[in-house]
Amino acid sequence: MKLISVKILGDNFRSLVANKLYAFNHTVRPDRLSTKVFAGLNGSGKSNFLELFSEIFYFMEVCGLDTVPLTEKASKNFGFEIEYLLPLDKYKFFQLLSEELHEVYTDYIKSNYRLAKVSQEDFELLYLTELEAQVEAHFHNLYASFVDSDYLHVRVEKPLGSQPQYSIKAISGVIIKGYRTILQNIHLLLPSKIIAYTSGQNELLSNPYYKLKYHYFKSHEDKKQVDQPLADNHRLFFLDYNTNFSIFVANILLAEEKKVNILKEVLQINDLQAFRITLNTDELYKRVIPVNETLANNLERLKLCATSWIEKRVGEHNLLVLDFLVNKEVKSAFTFHFTNAFTLFKLFYELEIFNLYLVEKKTRDLMLQVHKSYNFSDEMSKPEPSRLVFRIEQIWISKQIEAAKPPRNIYYKALSDGEHQFNEVMGTVLMMEQEGCLFLIDEPDTHFNPKWRAKLIKMLNYMAATALDSKGNIEKVRRQEVVLTTHSPFVISDSVTEDVYRFTKKEGLIEFENPAIKTYGTSITILLDEIFEKEETISEMAKKELLQMVDSIGTLDDLRIVVDRLNTEFGDSVEKFDLFGRLRNIKEELDKKEK
Repeated sequence: MKLISVKILGDNFRSLVANKLYAFNHTVRPDRLSTKVFAGLNGSGKSNFLELFSEIFYFMEVCGLDTVPLTEKASKNFGFEIEYLLPLDKYKFFQLLSEELHEVYTDYIKSNYRLAKVSQEDFELLYLTELEAQVEAHFHNLYASFVDSDYLHVRVEKPLGSQPQYSIKAISGVIIKGYRTILQNIHLLLPSKIIAYTSGQNELLSNPYYKLKYHYFKSHEDKKQVDQPLADNHRLFFLDYNTNFSIFVANILLAEEKKVNILKEVLQINDLQAFRITLNTDELYKRVIPVNETLANNLERLKLCATSWIEKRVGEHNLLVLDFLVNKEVKSAFTFHFTNAFTLFKLFYELEIFNLYLVEKKTRDLMLQVHKSYNFSDEMSKPEPSRLVFRIEQIWISKQIEAAKPPRNIYYKALSDGEHQFNEVMGTVLMMEQEGCLFLIDEPDTHFNPKWRAKLIKMLNYMAATALDSKGNIEKVRRQEVVLTTHSPFVISDSVTEDVYRFTKKEGLIEFENPAIKTYGTSITILLDEIFEKEETISEMAKKELLQMVDSIGTLDDLRIVVDRLNTEFGDSVEKFDLFGRLRNIKEELDKKEK
């Protein structure tokens, strides 16, 4: 996945001006996770792009839902053009162009062949005539014409008042050149997953993801997709407080052990000790949405993985309580029944969607109609935890609190904000193993200490790595992209200039450009000046006091007092070093006066 460009049609989108092409670097490296770093001062509009991308992919997603009216799909108020690269394989390519291939070769082959077998596991084209070799060669030439470093160039145009139109571009080619319109299997032209996270209260970023939950809930509520799990084709995921628990549990149980151990090491966690899943079966088995066979089977699988489970009545509700005392056998059971971390997370995510039962239908319907500028979360109900359809609770972990003492068992909730944020950001990239994912991450390092900020990009790459050499260096990463906003020069120093975008706002509108300097490996001091307009290396209060001290010098005694204060009260800095130079000049002038 790699974003190339975007243009807004119609009205401006917040501080992003319409009818202007915003272009991005889209070179790819097999050994480096594709990362776009949006940096700049507060209020410079960095997050507006994350919100725009979220709105665009949300819009493309709801266009595939039967519950969304055609008037909404052809919105007169929202238009865009977006281009990006997607990972390509022959099976996906055949699905996209199968009908066109028949047309292209009809005259050449006439009725002398047919396609006998096509499968993703063992892609073959079997022909029933002597033209087999020639036809296969032509197909591979056609396929090769669409490949640019194993990526497919996708273009989506959504004019005002019309539905999105999809096309793919041939980089070069014998038969097909330029863009070719695609009318079938459109879902193959979308990122496999779009995952968003914000460390603050950026409600506008979360809006489309929450709305999509309501759309999927409505699809099941209207019994249009009752045989399909709610989250099975879910493409957009928003990470919030609740998903943090799901990500942690799913990764500890099922993610790649080497990478999980890195997370544990950073967080100083020995292991997951125990956790509980509580399901309100009164709400879960309501007739509003029938529990489909797949979900029912997954609930049985959870029971089989549990150390113990019980159905009991608490107050007015019947509860299913599953307790997990995590050991080797429990992990083996989860591996057998759920295979990987994302499969388990997806089940948790689906069960969490059922908590929308607790929102009145009138409110749910209203949520589907709110404008994109409306603060969606203000209207979302916050039900009593004991009434939730699904919750993960009582997560116990073994953590090294003090280096010289044995680890202690504590609640996962007791971790710091920075530790929770580190798990959520890194754990999500670790868990999302599917190629073609797009991560939209708003200030992922807000609660990080400087040491963690310095390793953010390195850790993201390691979590996305698919091959390492004998020394542990990354040789290959997943074809995914992370777009993140930051105020940290450490993050910028681990990114090449072409992937860093310095944001400014002029007359209320956003502008960005690549820095004028090389950013990769550049010192923090230089980046503070170049990106954040911060020439000093110390804080404002200390800087002000240093200047006042200099202004107070009138005699040699004053000078000696200032020097003494500098040596006893102030730490080392470039400003302190420069000040000593000024003090030498002042001393020379005072010596001359006294003579």
